[in-house]
Amino acid sequence: MKRKFCFVLTFMFLLMNIVPISAQETSLPLQSEAVILIEENTGKVLYEKNSSQKMYPASTTKVLTALIALENADLNEVIKVGNEVYQVPLDASKAGHNPGDEITLKDLVTSLLLPSGNDSAFVIASYLAKKNTGNDSLDINSAMTEFAAIMNERAKEIGVKNSNFVNPHGYHNENHYTTAYDLALITREALKNPVFREIVKQPSANIGSESSPNQQKLSFRNRNLLLDSRNSNTYYPYATGVKTGFTDEAGECLVASATKDNLNLIAVLLNSPVDARWNDAKTLFDYGFENFQFHQVAKKGDIIDKVYVDKHSPKGPSELEVLIKEDYTGLFHKNDISRIQKTISWAQEPLVAPITEGQNVGEVTFILDGEILSKIELIAKYGIEKRTIWDVMFSINAIPYWCGGIGGVLILFTISNAIRKRKSRRGFHFK
Repeated sequence: MKRKFCFVLTFMFLLMNIVPISAQETSLPLQSEAVILIEENTGKVLYEKNSSQKMYPASTTKVLTALIALENADLNEVIKVGNEVYQVPLDASKAGHNPGDEITLKDLVTSLLLPSGNDSAFVIASYLAKKNTGNDSLDINSAMTEFAAIMNERAKEIGVKNSNFVNPHGYHNENHYTTAYDLALITREALKNPVFREIVKQPSANIGSESSPNQQKLSFRNRNLLLDSRNSNTYYPYATGVKTGFTDEAGECLVASATKDNLNLIAVLLNSPVDARWNDAKTLFDYGFENFQFHQVAKKGDIIDKVYVDKHSPKGPSELEVLIKEDYTGLFHKNDISRIQKTISWAQEPLVAPITEGQNVGEVTFILDGEILSKIELIAKYGIEKRTIWDVMFSINAIPYWCGGIGGVLILFTISNAIRKRKSRRGFHFK
């Protein structure tokens, strides 16, 4: 008997601690070690695996380098390439700059992002470090240290907390690391820049001009094969960017973006097996587009309730139509939309007249799985006057009281009259 009782208790305990699998708790067949999928406009995380794990970013570092360049120099600014390009390791990717070349900032950022030019990264870092310090004679090592400080400061402003950058290109260094989540934040910030968006979505680009002999003409193919329509195995029709990366230590990396049906998604995949990042990115994007959507939960001006108002004037309505003061649209898993709940709390219960048009009368709270999504003020659609003493005296509701009062007076009058007559008769008798 004791055994049965213990078994029942154990079973009940387990039932109490089972957490229902929500729509977001999905396991995708991904080979990358660390991944994250976010929606760009809201920053909402739609899927993640090891997204806070320390990882090496390789050339996806250049997303931050490009952002800093675009924020701190004019697009048409002409930059002269120096000997810093000789710092590029032999096995690193290059755009093909030579000392003495003159190149606009926009072309330099294009060279940084599409062919993943480490030489472009050195030129940008050296130029901006000298500009920031006001020292044109700054040596290359000091320039890299200065630019790394700029990178870390900008990353901190974005909200990055688990990253450290020591160079502008992502060539392997034990102290140069990030997380999938941090990279998603950086990319989200970079995509706010229209020039960055324009550059990273290009499958190919040509730079340089014939107007200046020092501006070398170069042609690039974007290393992001999601954008390459010639390759059906890797092409993704909704892809809009962003950046690839690879070192032996980091593995194959990819920061990608895609747009479909008003959803702008960002995917980060770190340490992927050879050629696995393309299908992993497609899997993440398909999951996001198929399962999530923006849904308008509340519309400004909608009537959310009709409620009785106490002490209202009989000349007007007795019930008040209550409006939502502002819109609320959220990004939801499609299966969660029908489960959104709302609760209303009134400023006073019951509502009491007088009430003026537009007056705050309460608040509606939208909730999903116990989490508060939004709280929105409720306002009166119209005014309701308070009843006066005259309204009370001459209202329909007062008729029974009037009848009772008149009836009472008549009864008293009848009784009084009867008593008076009786007294009158008694007095005549004694005479």
